[in-house]
Amino acid sequence: MRPFAPDAAAYDGFVRQWFLEVNVPEYRLSGARKSRSGAGWEAVVKVCNAGTGRMPVEVAATHGERFTEDGKPGPGWKDARGTVLLGPGEEREVRIACPFEPDKIVVDPDVQVLQLRRKAAVQSLK
Repeated sequence: MRPFAPDAAAYDGFVRQWFLEVNVPEYRLSGARKSRSGAGWEAVVKVCNAGTGRMPVEVAATHGERFTEDGKPGPGWKDARGTVLLGPGEEREVRIACPFEPDKIVVDPDVQVLQLRRKAAVQSLK
């Protein structure tokens, strides 16, 4: 596949991380807060990668429960998202504009990224 990659160096880094080595991100959240912003809200959180992997990941500000106990979509569930790319030991503040009042921040809400300690990547908003 390398001959077809638009960025050979990025392709090599991805293959090395996910196939030749054992590297997994571990996202930790701190300082989650929300505030009114114009007609909506803004959710802010610091995301730290305490693991060894590097992967772009979505961060969502959510309202309500995504699924009911029987696995159906939760009534009134909403989300707004941003994306962050963090290498090992890196951290960054993420700001997400929301047209609703968020009550939680979730890293990788669609479970697309293999990560350690997924439960530590969720924080309630104050």
